[in-house]
Amino acid sequence: MLAAAALCAAAPVSAQSVLTVDASQKGAAIGPLHYGIFFEEINHAGDGGIYAELIRNRSFEDDLETKSVRPRRRNPNRPGRELHMPRGIQGWHTVGQARAATCQEHLLNQAQEACVELEVKEAGAGIRNEGFWGINAVQGTKYRLSFWVRAEQKWAGTVTASLCETSGTSLGATPISIEAGTEWRRYEAEITATGSNPEASLALTFSKPGSIYLDVVSLFPPTYKDRPNGCRKDLAQLLEALHPRFMRFPGGCYVEGQATENNNLQNRFVWYKTIGPIEQRPGHLSVNWRYNVTDGLGYHEMLQLSEDLGAEPLFVVNVGIGHGWVQPYDQIEEYIQEALDALEYANGPVTSKWGKMRAQNGHPEPFNLRLLEVGNENANFYFDSNRDQSDHYFKRYEQFYKAIKAKYPDVQVIGNVESWGTDAPSWRSQLPVDLLDEHYYRSPSWFASYYNKYDTYDRKGPKIYVGEYAVTSNFGVNGHLTAALGEAIYMMGTERNSDVVRMASYAPIFVNENDQAWRPDMIRFNSAKSFGTPSYWVQNLMSNNVGTQNVGFALTDNVLPARIGHRFGLATWGTAAWFSGIKATSLDNGSPIEVQADWTSLGGPNNQEGQWSVTPTAVFQTSQRAEGGIYLNGTTLPDNYALDCTLARTEGAEGAIIVFGYENDNNYLWWNLGGWGNTQHAVEQISSGSKHTIVAKQGRLEPYRPYHARIEVRGIQVRCLLDGELVHEFQLPSMQHIYAQAALNGTDELIVKLVNFTDEAAPLSVRLKDFTPASGTVTVLRSASGTDENTMEQPMKVAPVQSLFPVSSPNFSFTAEPYSLNILRLKR
Repeated sequence: MLAAAALCAAAPVSAQSVLTVDASQKGAAIGPLHYGIFFEEINHAGDGGIYAELIRNRSFEDDLETKSVRPRRRNPNRPGRELHMPRGIQGWHTVGQARAATCQEHLLNQAQEACVELEVKEAGAGIRNEGFWGINAVQGTKYRLSFWVRAEQKWAGTVTASLCETSGTSLGATPISIEAGTEWRRYEAEITATGSNPEASLALTFSKPGSIYLDVVSLFPPTYKDRPNGCRKDLAQLLEALHPRFMRFPGGCYVEGQATENNNLQNRFVWYKTIGPIEQRPGHLSVNWRYNVTDGLGYHEMLQLSEDLGAEPLFVVNVGIGHGWVQPYDQIEEYIQEALDALEYANGPVTSKWGKMRAQNGHPEPFNLRLLEVGNENANFYFDSNRDQSDHYFKRYEQFYKAIKAKYPDVQVIGNVESWGTDAPSWRSQLPVDLLDEHYYRSPSWFASYYNKYDTYDRKGPKIYVGEYAVTSNFGVNGHLTAALGEAIYMMGTERNSDVVRMASYAPIFVNENDQAWRPDMIRFNSAKSFGTPSYWVQNLMSNNVGTQNVGFALTDNVLPARIGHRFGLATWGTAAWFSGIKATSLDNGSPIEVQADWTSLGGPNNQEGQWSVTPTAVFQTSQRAEGGIYLNGTTLPDNYALDCTLARTEGAEGAIIVFGYENDNNYLWWNLGGWGNTQHAVEQISSGSKHTIVAKQGRLEPYRPYHARIEVRGIQVRCLLDGELVHEFQLPSMQHIYAQAALNGTDELIVKLVNFTDEAAPLSVRLKDFTPASGTVTVLRSASGTDENTMEQPMKVAPVQSLFPVSSPNFSFTAEPYSLNILRLKR
């Protein structure tokens, strides 16, 4: 990332903001755990993701009644739409003249619920596994294969294990001599790939006919730090590059589980069922995220990954609450004991029951688990019931807290607060707590506006762990740059208030592009490739440039005046509508403004522009699939004008939208009438590609009823009237041009972070006090547009670039380019 050319200090520019940094004015120390990561088994983040196992449905159980929901994968072209996968033995296909069927008799052990009975009818026939949307065969790479086999009638011969293309072309094979009898026997082999294909399969073919039973067929590539049953290298290395200080696991809703009508299991993560040899792990159905989980990436592996990353483990425990099920709060002894046993496994001596098992599993030294969270999102609003997974949370928490502190007083206990429905969650209890876990999934502008969120927190109150946060609205497709910059601004606010906010972790980390149950995510991958979104790079840069000691700073002349464009248009969302009587009037002299006859259709968020038509009397949009696509008029309006029209919604879920103040497709406003399922009227501002609500009021549009809408604009003053009644009146807000953060790293290095959240360059005059730099570097994350994203085809379109920053004076100039995160590291 180090550019060859140096970035020279810019010459002074007019209309500069001024940043004054005083290194002698010490603020809060930034603790050693400030930035970490949060792992949850979602989007095939584990199985089919960072867990390096290449065989899908290795135990042939994914289709059993106890471990099956409607199998699905997300259609990446239509988010929210499902592509249902065919029934059968998931992931497996026969080769040649063979028949395969699951069998639930004479099983390998009590943990296994099924195996496969394979009837081989001719030499060279067998069974093939396609992996998780393909097995990535890489020429020259060695793969470790293992499987269990038995036969009712003795079978002796050769099994050929091969990596192959769908056509059958071999990409490397190895013969294995086996003797199968009535007792299960394990075989191992190594396959060296002789070719490359990201969509390869593993085939097991047999040298002669017979009836064979197989179970726990496993194939591993080389793993991160060569751990057995370990992690996929490229994904683990992306985490390693973040230098996370802690790792929270295993979830998330995944911790809670979810009961279903057809399956009364709680389907929660139970840590002691996820340790030991893989054939002794039963796995479980993750109803929350709708796929079966092997639990190969279990409690031990997560502790090991934390250690390998240099991160402290943070374990989340279940408190007897899940989605659709609840254990009475006065009958949760087993859950408390489960938490205590997990701590003993992680920390106990090898002479203890669980410490001995940890040693048997290859780690005699303690993992030193010091962070434990009691519940996940279990302290919302309905403590009298489980309507929102909050049943008697504080009564549960108290029992856990006392038991944990009695046996492990040094463990930091983390409590839950409201996880939705408020921007000011609080600990509604007098019980002691070490940290509170706040969760925020919001828009880019929300995060930018909460740069100062923690400035007013009670310094004597509980400390904060922001356990989950991410831009989840107005983020584009995979997550664009503006979304990441909003997160960066919020993160700088947590750094400035590190005496209150001790820890923070983005969520979620991973998504397999073939199963997108949640978007966005900061690392995207398929069987062969992976890349970081702009949010990943923000996490990377912030974590690797955090500093140790906040210092004082001030920004002056930093207000970017509000601006508004001069064109207008129409739009709908999930609704057909018509508009008529469109006219514009000057508010300076009352004269009419000619409305041009030309219109231009602009794409919406999902490329659903709508089906627009114009008649002499009206404009029609007849598609219910349109989602925000703008029909832009060619008229240029003055600074002060009124815009009138009559409109009606005809069919669909919402109302109609009038676009105004249009500057370009990343900067405009719209009045959304009957939005949010026809429940609200609101004015939303799209700024640098990010949308946020300025004003909102409850309201709806009746179908087919005409309404007269009027928008009055006087500079940045706006009034909106519906049928002559004033609905909204507001002034467009100004915004900061630059957001900043400054900290010392030790005594001889100053780190200054700057975010420009706008499409205008921000010239800055920097004045340092009590710090004279002798050298420096600057790292810049930026792109031409705030809506730019990374993709599998362009994985580094938005990526940081580092260069030298020659500086030898405490006073210098710097220009923050549009849509940019800039990190200056200055050394004395």
